Amino acid sequence: MVKIGIALGSGSAKGWAHIGVLQGLAELGIKPEVVAGSSIGAFVGAAYACDKLTPLTDWVNGFSQWDLMTMMDISLRKGGLLSGDKVFEQARTMIGDCKIEELKYPFIAVATDLYSGKEVWLRRGDLQDAVRASCSIPGLMAPKRIGDNYYIDGAVVNPIPVNVCRHLGADLVIAVDLNGYPENNLDSNDTSERASDDGSLPNKADASTDKPLNLKGLITQSKQYFTDLSERLMPSSTMQLNMFAVMSSALEILENRQKKSRLAGEPPDILILPKVSHIGSMDFNRAPEAIQAGYDAVMKIRHVIEAEFK
Repeated sequence: MVKIGIALGSGSAKGWAHIGVLQGLAELGIKPEVVAGSSIGAFVGAAYACDKLTPLTDWVNGFSQWDLMTMMDISLRKGGLLSGDKVFEQARTMIGDCKIEELKYPFIAVATDLYSGKEVWLRRGDLQDAVRASCSIPGLMAPKRIGDNYYIDGAVVNPIPVNVCRHLGADLVIAVDLNGYPENNLDSNDTSERASDDGSLPNKADASTDKPLNLKGLITQSKQYFTDLSERLMPSSTMQLNMFAVMSSALEILENRQKKSRLAGEPPDILILPKVSHIGSMDFNRAPEAIQAGYDAVMKIRHVIEAEFK
């Protein structure tokens, strides 16, 4: 009997596409038995591993921009712009208190040790603590302390943890790359992003042609919220790039470089590439679009997946 593993990659708000991927695989009769995730991949993977994917789906599909703003707990004293306590407390309420060792499927959340820079596999203990550690985007979210150690985003060292699935005993690994669709290739000459005249980086969500934004929508965009906030916290007539844009773009570049290296040495058996380049890093309220993109990505290579399981 072939044991299937799924490696869920990083990608912030694009990560709701993982839900659609899992739904699509289930429709094809494929249920991964081991799960590894980095960052948002750890968040969705944890819900799947404890059989709470449906409650998670219902929760994220109900997000509004206002809901997201109410969960943004500003805390500059904890090593990040946000403390992250509010959103993870709500996640705990939804998923419940459980230990990783008690999950339905073997699960590992990948994190990065803040001081040593080493890749850390969180495979036991409190599930929400492990997920919180894996999701701690440097500069944006405060590092998570577990015991005597502090952890940040697992994407810094291992954006798509294929090797972790192999370690858990997977014979066949399905990987989900949220930043691998051609439109997301940061090295491509025709997709490079330049700062606009006012110095701000382009907002991919605003660039979408199928959903034009009116003035009210633009003002309430999550990214605009962070832009305004950073300008209030760090007023400067010479500031050319807003703080969040720099952090988000820098981490995405780092993740893509790291990902290419890791996947070259540790390739998955099947790679799924949801088309989510139009979804911004903080567009968590666009879950329905991301979920559909994940489902569509599975169906697009359905013949390849089914061939692997013949």
